[in-house]
Amino acid sequence: MSREEDMHMEIIMKTENLTKDFGKEQVLKGITLTIHENTFTAILGPSGSGKSTLLNILSGLIKPATGRVWCENTIISDLSEKQLASWKRMDVGNVFQNYLLLDNLTVQENIKIGICPHKPSLSFDRLVRILQLEELLNKFPAELSGGQQQRTSIARAVIKSPRLLFCDEATGSLDEENSKNVVELLHSLQSAFGMTILFTTHNPQIAKTADRIITMKNGMIQSDIQNEHPITAGNMVWG
Repeated sequence: MSREEDMHMEIIMKTENLTKDFGKEQVLKGITLTIHENTFTAILGPSGSGKSTLLNILSGLIKPATGRVWCENTIISDLSEKQLASWKRMDVGNVFQNYLLLDNLTVQENIKIGICPHKPSLSFDRLVRILQLEELLNKFPAELSGGQQQRTSIARAVIKSPRLLFCDEATGSLDEENSKNVVELLHSLQSAFGMTILFTTHNPQIAKTADRIITMKNGMIQSDIQNEHPITAGNMVWG
């Protein structure tokens, strides 16, 4: 994506001077950024850099100590718990390192609990085809590999057609092959359904597949670049 194209894209989220403390530790130290619609942004950094805390604030899971977060014209950091829950239910999908599937439900049932009754859902058949889950729908989580469980959790997060998909170290529990598969499938979903994806990772290879790479260190943004030549997931090379 060129900088000229970037300038003409709609801003879906922005923050202003976000800070966050946990006890005496300041985890975020004044984060100001904008996120453009229908993009794949990687937030790169080591453990303790603040990347997961930033993602959790953007997705409404926690509140900042100071600063504000907007989703379009709504200041989500000022919403009540009830209003915030409604926003998350309608517009937000979350994928975590730990799959958080319900053990007593099948793959199909785990996916369908993500449906929001107040808005149109994505095509279930198309979604499971893209995520390569067609043969697994009647299996339970204990019968699945880690990669299969993560693909199921992704399907659950996106079936309600969220505008924003937040992925926090979504490949952190996976081996190289499954990590590549999950990253490739996320890019396929972003292309097919036009959602905005934010993906935290400590892996520079995964970040190189993104449209934009925000690098964090010690609670601050160290660099923020448009990736003019993203690599494909298949071209990622593990060290």
